[in-house]
Amino acid sequence: MKIGNWLKENYWLVVILCVAAGLRIYKLDFQSLWLDEVLTMNDTNPKLNFKQFYDSVLFWEAFPHLYFLLLKYFLLIFGYTSNAARMFSAIIGIFGVYAIYLLAKELFSKRVGYIAAAITAVNIFHISHSQEVRPYGMLFLFTVLAFYRLVILIRNPTYKNAIYYGIFAGLIINSHFFGVITVFAQFLILLFFLIKTPADSRVRFFTCSFISGIVTGILVLPTYEALKQVSEIKAFWIPKPAPDAFSAMFSEFFGQSELVLFLINIIIIHYLLRLFRQRLPQSTRSAILSNNLVFSFIILAVWFMVSLVIPILKSYLDVSIILIRYFINVLPVLLLAIAIGIELIKSRFMKYTVLGSFLILSILNLLVVKNYYNTVTKSQYRELTNAIKEKSKGETKVIVYWGWIFPYFFSDTPNIKVEQYSLEDYINGMRNNTIPKKTFWYADANVRPYALKPEDQAYLEQNFDIGQKLELFDAWANYYVSKTELQSGSEMSVALNENIDLRTFKHADFDDKGNMLLFSQGNVLTPFFAVKKGSYNLLIKGSSLPVKPIKNENAHLKVKINEKEIGSFFLSEDPSGKEEVLPFEVDNDKKIRVQIIFDNDFQENGQDRNVIIYSVSVKKNN
Repeated sequence: MKIGNWLKENYWLVVILCVAAGLRIYKLDFQSLWLDEVLTMNDTNPKLNFKQFYDSVLFWEAFPHLYFLLLKYFLLIFGYTSNAARMFSAIIGIFGVYAIYLLAKELFSKRVGYIAAAITAVNIFHISHSQEVRPYGMLFLFTVLAFYRLVILIRNPTYKNAIYYGIFAGLIINSHFFGVITVFAQFLILLFFLIKTPADSRVRFFTCSFISGIVTGILVLPTYEALKQVSEIKAFWIPKPAPDAFSAMFSEFFGQSELVLFLINIIIIHYLLRLFRQRLPQSTRSAILSNNLVFSFIILAVWFMVSLVIPILKSYLDVSIILIRYFINVLPVLLLAIAIGIELIKSRFMKYTVLGSFLILSILNLLVVKNYYNTVTKSQYRELTNAIKEKSKGETKVIVYWGWIFPYFFSDTPNIKVEQYSLEDYINGMRNNTIPKKTFWYADANVRPYALKPEDQAYLEQNFDIGQKLELFDAWANYYVSKTELQSGSEMSVALNENIDLRTFKHADFDDKGNMLLFSQGNVLTPFFAVKKGSYNLLIKGSSLPVKPIKNENAHLKVKINEKEIGSFFLSEDPSGKEEVLPFEVDNDKKIRVQIIFDNDFQENGQDRNVIIYSVSVKKNN
């Protein structure tokens, strides 16, 4: 009965939380894990004992251990998968929406709580970090809950409330090192209200604040080594902030939607105008607490200013720490100010028009403009490594720059051996004969495009053929086939005037009918086979996919015999296939091999140019 009554009284909150859950769980694992997320997965592997886990987080991360520890045990229960890990973050994100309802309700009113929860539920920045295996959603959650308990403590300074606030203040710092700045802002707020507290109540308020500080300090103790490590950083990869760093940050918070930002500006201006018209008979503690608008402004203003000013000073005077995702603890300030600004609109019709417009524009930006659930935005490590695994049946060497990232994706394929080198260093090793010139994959990602010096490119072309070429979003790989190995490769027997068994072609894919498929730019080749001196025709029957040309162009093939090109052609879009005849001469009895090169692969906006080959045969002319 109590549950039923609660649901009736909080119907809109339940609806908002259901929407929030749907937006955070839908297509949860659509994006590949990116670099930082793989680090999280490595750190939280259930197979690590506690010391290994602790040392790994301390070495690789600039964060305290709490998020990683909770995730480790979550994965131990629900399985060590990316989907389970992201579900953990999604659950934290849903609780974040509920937490901002609690804070807004306590700070202003229940209706403001609904508004704040609703705009948080559809906020693209909060959604994206609720679908990522990183601790930013937890920083948001505990920041909001700590301010919720802080407001309760200020209104009702009891020892119980002091302990509750101290716990959540400690949890902020356990979530992220930026939590130190947030807790400092909260202590300034406590100091302000301590000064405003009447003399006869000041000792009790100070005692409660002191208890909160002791509880916070106890909970912060486990983070000592992590915070000490961060404080000793003298150089960091984050560049100095640009002049527009903070305007770019606020734009990013709301999906860079000009319409949403325009509406926010109007709401905030209205909020400030109403605030500036407030008159307090006196600036006492009781007068401030009795005026929700003034009280909430003091909380939000100190929260906002301290959270920005300290990182600005740190970034310009010392090591830069301006990274947008680090400031997710500032996002609630804006969401609360917007919610209060909307609530302050006197006309009921205009209030709900503005709120409805805000929610609709945010959802349209999420689903239509950004096409969030269908647009790849993270480096496609998963898709790249899956393609390599599909094409690597035997012992395979994969060279990677990110030697601590790629092994996670190859952990289920013991036949694939991963070695860490940059492509330039690997080439230098082969050039200096410290690395053997053997066939290998090179894979790279995370803002590291293919770029070689001319002399390195020339070395590769002299010693290797590109057997496969994979290009995905912010991820790529090339399969370098050693020409030395080609020349000493295995042999096969070919009956002239009969079709060559397509499955003898190396590096090829096949459909269920045995037809050869070329999905990406690269080449396929046969083993060597013996032929007599004479004149020959190579017959290739295939089609370009799809049937309709892409950008007015069909798939194009080059064909080589023993590294010598004998012809090239565009395939027909005829689904039954068209046979191309390529003549070539053999000047003496010898072994040859056929190499077919697909050189105009194209992928964009759902369009993908591919090749299907039905037959290949060699015919000797009389």
